[in-house]
Amino acid sequence: MKIFNSLQWKIIFIYLMLILFSLQLISVYLVQSLEQYYLSNYKESLENQARLLSAFIKPGFGEGEEWAEDTIRLAREFRDLHEMEIVVLDSYAQIVGTTGSQDHVGSRLIRDEITRALAGNLSDNMRYDSVNEERRYFMAYPIENNQRTIGVIYLSGSLKAVDDTLNEVKTILLSGVGLALVVSFLLGIVLTRTITLPIKEVTGQAHEMAGGDFTRKIEVQTSDEIGRLGETFNYLADRLSHTIDEMSSEKSKVEAIINNMSDGVAALNGKGHLIQVNPSARRLIKNLNLKVPALNRSGFGLLRSLIGSEAMRRFVRKQEPLTAEISSHDPECTLKVKIAPFRVDKGKLDGTLIVLHDVTRERELTRRQEEFVADVSHELRTPLATVKSYVETLLDGAAEEPEARTRFLHVLAKETERMVSMVKDLLVLSQMDTNRLEWQKSAVDLRSMALEAAGQAGQKLSGELPTVNVSIEPEFPRVYVDRDKVMRAFTNLLNNALKYTPPDGEVTFSAVKQHQAIKVVIEDTGSGISEEELPRIFERFYRVEKTRSRDYGGTGLGLSIARKIVEAHGGKIWIESSPGAGTKVSLTLPGVLGEDKLT
Repeated sequence: MKIFNSLQWKIIFIYLMLILFSLQLISVYLVQSLEQYYLSNYKESLENQARLLSAFIKPGFGEGEEWAEDTIRLAREFRDLHEMEIVVLDSYAQIVGTTGSQDHVGSRLIRDEITRALAGNLSDNMRYDSVNEERRYFMAYPIENNQRTIGVIYLSGSLKAVDDTLNEVKTILLSGVGLALVVSFLLGIVLTRTITLPIKEVTGQAHEMAGGDFTRKIEVQTSDEIGRLGETFNYLADRLSHTIDEMSSEKSKVEAIINNMSDGVAALNGKGHLIQVNPSARRLIKNLNLKVPALNRSGFGLLRSLIGSEAMRRFVRKQEPLTAEISSHDPECTLKVKIAPFRVDKGKLDGTLIVLHDVTRERELTRRQEEFVADVSHELRTPLATVKSYVETLLDGAAEEPEARTRFLHVLAKETERMVSMVKDLLVLSQMDTNRLEWQKSAVDLRSMALEAAGQAGQKLSGELPTVNVSIEPEFPRVYVDRDKVMRAFTNLLNNALKYTPPDGEVTFSAVKQHQAIKVVIEDTGSGISEEELPRIFERFYRVEKTRSRDYGGTGLGLSIARKIVEAHGGKIWIESSPGAGTKVSLTLPGVLGEDKLT
């Protein structure tokens, strides 16, 4: 029934059933107690009348017709006085006197209670009289003489008066029960409303909270358990609102972190649908020439493309973290892929986390480190082999020949100087890589530095060299640099220009103002550099013409050192060149703040 879907009517129904059960129990107990009381009194009254009648008739029991008539007369007087039927029987259950029809005198009357009374036991019973439609009470009282039963007084009386009294009591109780139920029903409605109305209000607030509204408050009107429930629910709403705000804030932070991570992050749910992918993941997956599925679409295809079918089957079977590496050559891209399962429940994946880490630069650095080690070994191998062969030749007897000894020693000195220069350059690069060099910057005249660098350049070069022109005005603005280190950069750049420029060519050292910076240009008319070699020109040990560079004693580290020095001053360096059209090296250096000529 729909009515029992309401807590209020459930409480009222149970409340009424408890009251009805209690009243019925009390009523039944009361009626039974009253009935027992009346019957006990009635039995006691009959027993007293039987005892008294027995005392009257026992002395002359069975002594002729005169005694029988006296017995009948006496029984009738008792009947008229107490409204009962009396039958006197002898020891053979024959009627010797009765208040009823005299036609039954002399006949035998057999009843269970009479049989027990003839055995010397008082016996009683109740039976329903269908003729008079009433209950009657029967008692058989034994008449004893010298411990021998000589007869029985059989009494019977109507219980109509008792039943009428009990019916009146039942009617009164029934009316009381009905009135009590009506009053209880009305009180139940009032009582349950005090309980259900706050519950309905709490339910309404819970519904509003489910919709995201935490501003509604329950009006607490009592200080009992219901009132405390309302206060607790208001506190719960405040705490839940605060917690949701914190969760929302944390979610925003996590989303901001994930969306701004350099690593790619993607997540699949338990069904394998893509539920999260950050911009870095989209970019990295695109670099692998793979397609990112739409959100809430299957991501198993992407997962299979990243780690392969076999690794994917192993991951699903073992449900353990897995790492793989995948590469693409157009564009050049290498990713480390980490796959980890979310919480595993009863052997079933609840989700999968995919982390993509771009290791392209690390792999490139590793490759360059390997190349660097190989280049250092290669660069040192040639002079060491030369030194070893000349030393062995000297030990084999060439030292006894002055001319050969002098020539060999010059070669050994040259190769040793070359190796010392290479080691020094490597040490400088190492110190600049680890920021262990001290920079002592000051305001320096650029023109004087350029003239000094032009004078020092080419001192170690043999043969006829091209002309170096310094095109810088005497009053050109000063630069704020570490003079010794920038001089080294200028010398390295000029040495390179002189190496690859024919004697009839020209090297120009110039500078121009650019706001608070100075642009320095070193331009030559040499053979130039091909477009394919320009991206690697600043790599360590890289040479455009390796044989010619070694002939001049170069280490292949000059441009790398120059770039490090320029970048340490906050500037940048670049090269423009083409075969047969010469080379132009440009770099920027910081000017001195406040110089009038820096505009």
